[in-house]
Amino acid sequence: MFINLSKDMLGIDPHDGTTRQVTSYGRRERSYPGAAGAGLKKCVDLLPGKPFIAADLEGPGVITRIWVTLPPHVNPGALRNVAVRMYWDDEDEPSVSVPLGDLFGATFARPVEFSSAYLSITSGAYLCLFPMPFRRMARIVFENQGPFALRVFFFQVTWLDLRRELERSAPYFHATWRTSTMARGEAPFTVLDATGRGCYMGCHVDMQGLGFPWRANPLRWLIPEGFGMGMLEGWERMWIDRDPADEPDVHGTGGEDYFNGAWYFTSVPCTTATHGVTRRSRARRQVSCYRFHAEMPVSFEERIKVTLDHGLDNALPARYDCVTFWYQSEPHAPLVELPAARERRPSGGGKAMLSMSVPFLYAAAAALVGRRVIGRTR
Repeated sequence: MFINLSKDMLGIDPHDGTTRQVTSYGRRERSYPGAAGAGLKKCVDLLPGKPFIAADLEGPGVITRIWVTLPPHVNPGALRNVAVRMYWDDEDEPSVSVPLGDLFGATFARPVEFSSAYLSITSGAYLCLFPMPFRRMARIVFENQGPFALRVFFFQVTWLDLRRELERSAPYFHATWRTSTMARGEAPFTVLDATGRGCYMGCHVDMQGLGFPWRANPLRWLIPEGFGMGMLEGWERMWIDRDPADEPDVHGTGGEDYFNGAWYFTSVPCTTATHGVTRRSRARRQVSCYRFHAEMPVSFEERIKVTLDHGLDNALPARYDCVTFWYQSEPHAPLVELPAARERRPSGGGKAMLSMSVPFLYAAAAALVGRRVIGRTR
């Protein structure tokens, strides 16, 4: 049985307000004549370096649905180039700061289809169903930080215009995006480090294995390298209302175990309401997976830290890109600043393909040498 975020955490009933919606219809700044122009009234262009305020709502209220779509073949790189920021109640620092595609669970900046309790990419559309309450104001901003204009961008923001005040204990929605390239033996990846009172809801992580996995000792190709998937030998840890120098409250047994899979994910893709894996490529050493604590969010009263190791005892180099979702009371600590758009793009897959092909090159060379030796002995 899953927790009902709107009712159980926010104390909101559908009859507490009126459903309203703001969309991209009629928001295009430039007019186009003819029938094509009439169709373009439904969407907008996001110009480079120009923040676009998609929603500016007066509270109290709760956003219940964010839907967007765009033609990806017309806008290459848009899922990481566009930054999404959300502000609640006139705050100066955003409570949400993530790339566009990651807000909806994109896989290595690509729209791989999946459906979960809170995020979905299905039939060409991107959907976020996390309820997002606000007391006085909510502002959603899309900023195209790429070099080219994003064309034909559609959006809808559905919200409940409340007829009563939010409960004093109702927390605010937060999301942040982190990327880190970690060398062998470096500290684990930080999924979340927050202070205040709230609940950790989960994350979506793209894992890219790096380095050369083929050691001189073939026994090490399995552990710790995992035949290219060894970063999944790492585990999650959570410190809840305690110093991270202490023993963690939660200590897992492996990366795929935290995402409710096993054995480096035996069936891919596999997506459910609460967890799933949308990509596992041994050739590119890539894994993309998500986990939502929908059965019971991980609550904290003062602080929480969540980490994810890269390999057994952080033994393997890897790059992790992660979007994290949680609720908490304000004020919140400033979010991690998004790096430049070009630094947000996935990388390392090409080099991984070269390194993963080495055993085949070894085998081909050995076969060639063997044939020559046999030919000389005849």
